[in-house]
Amino acid sequence: MSMSFFRPDQPLHTVWSDRPRGPEETALDCETAVTLACLLGPAFAAAPDWARLIATLADNGFRLEFQDSRLVLVNEMTEIGLCTCAFLGHSLATLSDRLGKPCVQAGTGRLVAKPENG
Repeated sequence: MSMSFFRPDQPLHTVWSDRPRGPEETALDCETAVTLACLLGPAFAAAPDWARLIATLADNGFRLEFQDSRLVLVNEMTEIGLCTCAFLGHSLATLSDRLGKPCVQAGTGRLVAKPENG
């Protein structure tokens, strides 16, 4: 008979919620939101430009896109918009002040790195 026990040295996977958000709420529970903020906060804080932020988020399985005129963090595996960047403490206004105007892929709302010639 096999028994599985919680082992602190092997944390459980985080499951992102697929519950639809209202305009003023997040689909994440508090613990998951804090985990997400701790995981991605350094990427937002240290990014010198949009290209680096986009690349670092992609390395962690996430992307940024506009949904209903809000900048949203999307889980690449599930395609679920998890929360706004403002919810994580990084509003579009503060990111734009620091990183400049983002480049958005037409028709998708996805943020992409600026082309090298533009």
